[in-house]
Amino acid sequence: MPLRSKLCIFPNDPIIAYYNKGEIKERYYNPKDIFDEIHIISFSEKDIEESKVQAIGAKALLKIHTVGKININERSKNLQRILDLARTINPDVIRTYNPLVEGWFAAKCSQELRIPLFVSLHIQYDILRKLYKKTNFKRYLALKYSEKFVEPFVLRTANKITIVYRIIEPYVIKNKGIRPELLYNKIDMEQFSNVEPAPNLPKPLIISVGRLIEQKNHKCIIEAMNDINGHLLIIGDGELYDSLKNLIKDSSTEDKVTIIKSVPNKEMPRYYKAAEVFALAYDPTLEGMPIPVIEAMACGLPVVIPFPKKEYSDGLEDIAIFSERHPSSFGKNINTLLNNTPLRNDISKRSLAKAKEFDSSVIEKREAEIYFELLNKR
Repeated sequence: MPLRSKLCIFPNDPIIAYYNKGEIKERYYNPKDIFDEIHIISFSEKDIEESKVQAIGAKALLKIHTVGKININERSKNLQRILDLARTINPDVIRTYNPLVEGWFAAKCSQELRIPLFVSLHIQYDILRKLYKKTNFKRYLALKYSEKFVEPFVLRTANKITIVYRIIEPYVIKNKGIRPELLYNKIDMEQFSNVEPAPNLPKPLIISVGRLIEQKNHKCIIEAMNDINGHLLIIGDGELYDSLKNLIKDSSTEDKVTIIKSVPNKEMPRYYKAAEVFALAYDPTLEGMPIPVIEAMACGLPVVIPFPKKEYSDGLEDIAIFSERHPSSFGKNINTLLNNTPLRNDISKRSLAKAKEFDSSVIEKREAEIYFELLNKR
């Protein structure tokens, strides 16, 4: 292992995007504080000051290098300057979180500089292509291009691939020919214990957390509120914000549904604690157990989520209330929980016990072990 270890990260988005969403998490890029330097290559013209997000790097020197916006068709002409930057940084490990343009640059740097590459996948790209074919043809065409010319190269170059949902496994096997390691999203259980509920929120409260995009299907939960005697609080922002606000108005549920665009990550436990039920009608063919589901469980909330794809339930059979992705199904199950306190309390205990499996101490330990394995390859 080098005397001064360095990690180079190609994130999915500029770090300021995570900051604005309140998603800056302790040690996120430096589990167990094993690296001395964390270098982030940000595909933006300007990013946030490092001092504002130091927590993600723990005690390491944190440096954000902005390289401007680069789309997938411009990657070749920008390759040399990214390689030069990576060569100057001289990292011991490179990490990326997608197999698209950021992943391609990470893989090229890994290949050219002979540095181990760690790829983490958070979505099932084959299914995402099918979704975009119906909803966003321009994005679909871009993903069809990357399916042939980008993604296989990234995954085949990787020294280590982890996935956060079992549903992603077939995609990796198709491109890499090996079974990836399942490493769930992590949460800090301590952050969710002994928390006072956020004040002045309507009761009974149903909470739904996630980006306002098609695959999260907030429309389903909003429409379900017509038959629920309670209040829905949605926390999230995204491209569907305006259309969802219009839906709330058109469905005459303005007195039953509230959307808050952003809540700081440290404040989120208080909002979960204020609720009786968590509900999210996400697409289970794209993701298995989103972070908000785990966070809700960590607060002891019963979760109402879609039926998983066969064999990909992630062990939630005795904890979650599975529903069809339809307002009537979600409405029925939410009402059942609201009207049955003993059932709610029973599921709450099981949710809390299950959430401990995703505690950052458990996930970080394995993540750090992976980094040590890669460091020893150099």
